[in-house]
Amino acid sequence: MYSDNFDNITRKFNVTVLSIPIVYDFFGDYDPNGMMYILSEDKGKVKEKALKNFNNKDQKGDPLPIPTEEVQPLTIRANVGDTVRIEFEHNENRRLSIHMQGLKYRNIKSDGANVGYNEDSTVGPGEKIIYEWYADREGIFYFSDMGDTRFSEDATNIHGLFGALIVQAKGSTWTDPVDGSELRSGIFADIHNPFKPSFREYAVYFHDELEVVNRFGNQIIDPHTNQPMAVTAISYRSEPMVNRANLIPLKDRGIKCCNPFNPEDSCSRTDIIEPNHMLVDGEDVSMSSWTYGDPSTFIPRAYKGDPSKFRLIHGGVLETHVFHLHTHQWKLEPDDPNSTIIDSISVSPQESHTIDILHGAGSLPGSIGDHIWHCHLYPHFHEGMWSLWRVFDRLETGKDVILENGEIIRPLYPDGTYIKALNPLPDREKPPKKDLDHPGYPGFINGVFKERAKQPPLGILNQNGQNKMCPTDIERANLSKDVTRGALYTQPCPDTSKCYFKEPDAIFELFALQAKLIYNNAGWNDPYGRFYVMKEQIEEYTGHKMTDENKEKLAKMYVAGIENEEINVEPLVIRANEGDCIEVRLTNFLPETLPKTEFQLETLTDNVGFHIHLVKFDVIASDGGANGYNNMASVFYGETIVERYYANEELNACFFHDHLNPNSHQQHGVFGSLIIEPKGSTYHDPKTGNPIKYGTKAVIKTPSGRTFREFGLFVHDFALLFDKDKNPLNPPPFSGSHDDPGVMGINYKCEPLRERLNGNDPNHVFNDPAYVFSSNVHGDPVTPLLETYPGDEIVIRLLDGAQEEQHAFNINGMKWRKEITDKKSPLVQSQTLGISEAFNIKITDDYKAGDYIYYFGGQDDFWLGLWGIIRVYKDKTEKLLPIGNNNNCINNMDTMKNKNIITREFHIAAIQKDILYNNFKDHDPDGLLFVPYEHKDAIINGTMEPIPLILRANKGEYIKVTLTNLFTKPIPYQDFPGVPVDKEIKPSMRVGISPQFLKFDPINSSGINIGYNDVDQTVGPGESIEYLWYADEEYGTCLLSSFTDIRNHRYHGLFGAIIIEPEGSQIRSSSNNGYKNNYKEQVTVYVDGNEQFREFVMFMHNGIRLLDAHGNLIKTNQVNEDGEVPEPVDFEDRGEKGFNYRSERFFNRLKYNPNYDISKIFSSKVHGDPATPIFEASPGEKVIIRLLMPADKPRNTCFVLHGHEWKAQPEDPFTRIISAQGAMNIGNVFNIELLNGASMIPGDYLYRSGLIRWDIESGMWGIFRINN
Repeated sequence: MYSDNFDNITRKFNVTVLSIPIVYDFFGDYDPNGMMYILSEDKGKVKEKALKNFNNKDQKGDPLPIPTEEVQPLTIRANVGDTVRIEFEHNENRRLSIHMQGLKYRNIKSDGANVGYNEDSTVGPGEKIIYEWYADREGIFYFSDMGDTRFSEDATNIHGLFGALIVQAKGSTWTDPVDGSELRSGIFADIHNPFKPSFREYAVYFHDELEVVNRFGNQIIDPHTNQPMAVTAISYRSEPMVNRANLIPLKDRGIKCCNPFNPEDSCSRTDIIEPNHMLVDGEDVSMSSWTYGDPSTFIPRAYKGDPSKFRLIHGGVLETHVFHLHTHQWKLEPDDPNSTIIDSISVSPQESHTIDILHGAGSLPGSIGDHIWHCHLYPHFHEGMWSLWRVFDRLETGKDVILENGEIIRPLYPDGTYIKALNPLPDREKPPKKDLDHPGYPGFINGVFKERAKQPPLGILNQNGQNKMCPTDIERANLSKDVTRGALYTQPCPDTSKCYFKEPDAIFELFALQAKLIYNNAGWNDPYGRFYVMKEQIEEYTGHKMTDENKEKLAKMYVAGIENEEINVEPLVIRANEGDCIEVRLTNFLPETLPKTEFQLETLTDNVGFHIHLVKFDVIASDGGANGYNNMASVFYGETIVERYYANEELNACFFHDHLNPNSHQQHGVFGSLIIEPKGSTYHDPKTGNPIKYGTKAVIKTPSGRTFREFGLFVHDFALLFDKDKNPLNPPPFSGSHDDPGVMGINYKCEPLRERLNGNDPNHVFNDPAYVFSSNVHGDPVTPLLETYPGDEIVIRLLDGAQEEQHAFNINGMKWRKEITDKKSPLVQSQTLGISEAFNIKITDDYKAGDYIYYFGGQDDFWLGLWGIIRVYKDKTEKLLPIGNNNNCINNMDTMKNKNIITREFHIAAIQKDILYNNFKDHDPDGLLFVPYEHKDAIINGTMEPIPLILRANKGEYIKVTLTNLFTKPIPYQDFPGVPVDKEIKPSMRVGISPQFLKFDPINSSGINIGYNDVDQTVGPGESIEYLWYADEEYGTCLLSSFTDIRNHRYHGLFGAIIIEPEGSQIRSSSNNGYKNNYKEQVTVYVDGNEQFREFVMFMHNGIRLLDAHGNLIKTNQVNEDGEVPEPVDFEDRGEKGFNYRSERFFNRLKYNPNYDISKIFSSKVHGDPATPIFEASPGEKVIIRLLMPADKPRNTCFVLHGHEWKAQPEDPFTRIISAQGAMNIGNVFNIELLNGASMIPGDYLYRSGLIRWDIESGMWGIFRINN
């Protein structure tokens, strides 16, 4: 199929490997075992320069390695239609390879791995191999080494052996942004095409789990805690905040610039570390270039308005990061006009995203200044994963500007560092030249290097409401012609009057306060809760109108009301409409410090800000941070800052939070949301119908007549709570540690399962986990109750407010489109999100009356109380005003009472069975399974291999499921893998089963005892129950779950799937494993007698408790090769990994074949085929993979399939084409239709996780075999 495409080799690269110490920052931190791909022609000169910089000394003669600009992940480019040929060789002491994701192979040797029965396409030292691929589409194509995929420090990926090929439009060329010269490789480039606008391209690589030491070769120690410190990075660079907090500023450290105007002599910084010297306490200016100079990370640059694309690439091995870029936005699907506008996105290991910036550099208003971009997971931000995007307003030539009067403007930043030239894009108007009044950003900003950044002029009011700072003359000369408070150099609002005091469309007066927050009825509490409130909230509680004179007194009265439990505090939700010009006025009444606790060190937090996402603003004055050379947009105690924003369209939920001290107090609650509603909307109290200005619950009425219920839900972790007796809940090993401290919440509330199961009689229904969600038994949870009537439109504004973890939101019994703006996006019932991400869930389903559970699916999340109830009232109640005419509910399920319409029946048994996970006898002796009733005896006696339950039905069918509980012996409680704040509870012997997507009556067929639904939907041993479901759509993959005992059942295997096939489908299979066709993992689907597609069902699951053949508990990621436990492992990473009750751990293969090197770990020639399923197809055959993540831990994973790609959204013609599906979490399901079917090249293709730490080594991989 592809052979004709390879006739002409149009892009040739000779690539090798360079092993050198990679220096990550100007503090001298480095990886002594760094490895990088490099073009062979560059190896010698880069090695020489890098080693010279590595051997640099400070003024005292001590080692001070400095980074080398050319040391960066290999980034090469080609055009659509090119054949890409890489000739790869190296001299390392191991076998290595280049595995390219997403491009078409010339032959199986282009795989860059040693898989199954393929010919080995890794190479040893001195050997050479040629890889060839065909570039048939634009995009990012990640490559990395598959010769060593271990998670240990002895492997390769963790030390930097990754890169990317970026494919441009046909006919493109690329040049150096500094001088316009031709570019062979590089992370930054200007891209030119004769038929398209030129654009700036920035390839940025997130990577984690670095093996880095300090400049003396010792372990890096956090000077605040005196404990080892983790480092995260971007493109082999990092800028940890603790390094900055303990150095003498740049001017005192010295500038090493013999000739700053000679491009060959780049400026470097020499650092003097003084561990006890604190220039500025706290973290407020830790990203300020005024205080510390620019970060060590690479800084992209542009002129305002330049078309720009960020190529986001995850080269790391473990974490799913969240990329966020201030001030700017992009579409989730860049080529889809209906796609959602976002400014934060999750990215998992070996996944990539193209971020095509809307409106170019500076966004819609053309905001000049420093726009910070970073991983929004605060520990990672803290550990160095951040940089700036510098948007200039004046031409930067890298040379002196000599004025007519003879004066000289030198190209220097305020710290004395040389400003490199930036070549203007050829098809755009050149920026104006500098002059004395207009020296260009940051030359006009008022500031003093090595001091705290100054607050913005005009926008800061003192406690008496008077202006604190006026602009300097040079600032005044650069103000926007329509300047207003909060919009100094860029005016975001169109048609703004020149009147300085013109009132915006919406004004919000906010206060930052601290009070003790009670999270649940068990007394879990945050003594130092911090949050935003509206002026109106304070006025309503105190009964007094607020003035400048009494506002502090009223705020203290409000705090007292909270601590007396008279006020229920939630994250602040405010609303404005599309087209509104918005002003936020924030007053700071927070204490100046956070005290030391078991969780945190005493920390100065003497100022606070308000940073918001998605809306448009002047980044210098209204970003709510102190980034780069911008002003410090924050306020000290009693002060007020005025910021201005523009809602240029219906942006939906916009996250806001403090950006000055987020590591210190965002987890205490300093977050909220501004929701941008349809133009002309009004907002009303759901109970009274009165107009409202704030609140997590509202009824929204639009001019078009559309009315909907709106709920704001914020998930947050690292909640630093204490129990009622003042004991810390899940404290870290030491104060100030980021090792997953605390618990979790929804809107400052949680309903932990352990606290509902706390009676004295373990046999009482009160302590049976099967009833833990029942309000009939325990009462309603304290988490938000979402109330509605059947047929009402619901919009849930889902946000992640804090702090590091990823979560997966699920609703049982309701579905929605993945993108609220795109009708072609897939139907889903779950959504993974990380901090700062906002999703807008629009439910227009014909749901019935009853109680439905919403929850976050990870085991740890569930256990700690991240769940609640959606209550659908059957009859009108005084608690809730109806909206609309309420005649939209179509009760399809009423016809289920007629047994004659049932077209598909299944009888399922729940059994106990020792599950064997591989031929090495790793097993779960306490396995729990759903199985076809007719196969139960064969599975129990071992004549049939157990697999997860797979059912199949067709669109339009009514399905009756009979579930029989055949449990015969008590299920043991196990403390491993375990959960935070664990507690031994007696496992339930009851079972139930619940489907995704299908329609059912929540009262009697959801399989969950939830809320006040009055029918027991679970069964005890020896009992049976019937459920009635309806497949109204061709859903494909639907997860089957059991909610009877989340803590003790799921990780033992109690899950399954029901696949809803096209109408009229028949299932056939040639495999002979004893299962009937409807239950098999791989089948062929026929419609009207014609073959339609091959179907593979893959369950990716983690948190598995396995014993080895000798009965020893397996802890792959907690024991090193010497049998030692190197360091504690987070709860979310504990347990083994696998597919479909099978796992192929590296340890077993290497133990029984100790003489074979790691590069042969996937080889069936050496080890035989893995225990994980071997999925088979013929070349070109249509293949659909039904992919699910049913269990168990909340660690995101990433699905990768070698040699293939697919549509991210199957029914959307404008969707992205991907080869890695990241951000997979519990409850996520996918229907992956391989683009062009199975590869035309026969061979063995690896399917696997993208997480080298720890999924692959723990057994989460298998083989897709394409037969000749």
